[in-house]
Amino acid sequence: MNTIEKELEILEYYQEEVANDNYKNTKEDLFDNLLDDEDAIEAAEEQYENRKEESKHKKKVRTTLMAAFLRNGPIERVTNWEFKRLFPLRTLNVDSADVLIGNQTDGSVLLIIILPLRQRPETGIDDAVEMLEGVRDNNSALRDDIGLDFRNDRIQTAIAIEPARANDTAVAIEDYEQSTADPEDFYVWRITGTEGAKIDVYTDFPSSSGQNRCHDGDLGQVLDPGREIMDSPHVLPDFFYDTHHSLLLEHAVIKMSSNHLDTDVPNTHFSVKEMRNYFDDTLYGSDSTHKASTLTERVIKLWDYLNLITKVQGSNDKIEDGSTAYRFKSRKQNPQNIHDDISDNYDETCIEFLVESRAMEQTIEEFEEDKGVQADLAAFGS
Repeated sequence: MNTIEKELEILEYYQEEVANDNYKNTKEDLFDNLLDDEDAIEAAEEQYENRKEESKHKKKVRTTLMAAFLRNGPIERVTNWEFKRLFPLRTLNVDSADVLIGNQTDGSVLLIIILPLRQRPETGIDDAVEMLEGVRDNNSALRDDIGLDFRNDRIQTAIAIEPARANDTAVAIEDYEQSTADPEDFYVWRITGTEGAKIDVYTDFPSSSGQNRCHDGDLGQVLDPGREIMDSPHVLPDFFYDTHHSLLLEHAVIKMSSNHLDTDVPNTHFSVKEMRNYFDDTLYGSDSTHKASTLTERVIKLWDYLNLITKVQGSNDKIEDGSTAYRFKSRKQNPQNIHDDISDNYDETCIEFLVESRAMEQTIEEFEEDKGVQADLAAFGS
């Protein structure tokens, strides 16, 4: 699960099924103990920072790829390869690549998988092999979705990495090839930065370096020496559906606080519909409306629990768009100042919430051992 989704599911289950007086006391005792446990605090801090770092890394790679291969991008202009889809396989119930680009001339497709910062290359390769099996089982659906006719022998796969991981990834690919009778072909793309970035294909494999590790045709000629990706004419996404919630904060708070400038609606007020529309307009990719609704629900649930927002009573709701209105708990009026007020100590608060969610999880485990899953609380509520 991404960002804080798992913790919110724990919170919802705890609140709906577990949180009577007895188990509230149990949770608070566990929470207090964990707050005094240096290892627990350190683990929560590491989890939080790792999630933020991974989210930033994925955005960097995705936007670099999009800038390069969108129409009139620096690589699209000199090759036949064009960006087609973000998360192209999600609708097929198959583990998805991050990006799909297609060759409009010969009907080839290239699936690009971003290797997570803390995932072993061997694991990434295993996941990619399983993904490719799913792609081949769903060829016709994918062809219809992307509007490009391709065959199994025209599927290429690249693993996008930070430059420092190139050799380890190459070693893992060679080990995989030696252990498999009919191995898949994998290319290694090194990607750095977002402005002045460079994409190149890594060919210096320990046992088999050279042109057989590079793409054929114009794409190989461009990527072998590498191409800087800069001065893109495209407006690229500020965030994606799986962007870490701390990185959403600046965009969402400032946008919501700017919606009613020069009106009689306080700048601290916003509605669920306004946030959902903002995410729907901003998110890149298919099914953005459903994703926007899910993301809105998740963000509001988190901010409400962290005491950053509160519901606006109907008598004070001047937005009147038919959805629930909230207000940021800030006395500021300038959107940037509201954001600064709301974001003050946000990281520390979220780290504490991760610790609290662990206490909830332990309480749920105890509850289910005692009473069973989704037991009738009325039977033992006193």
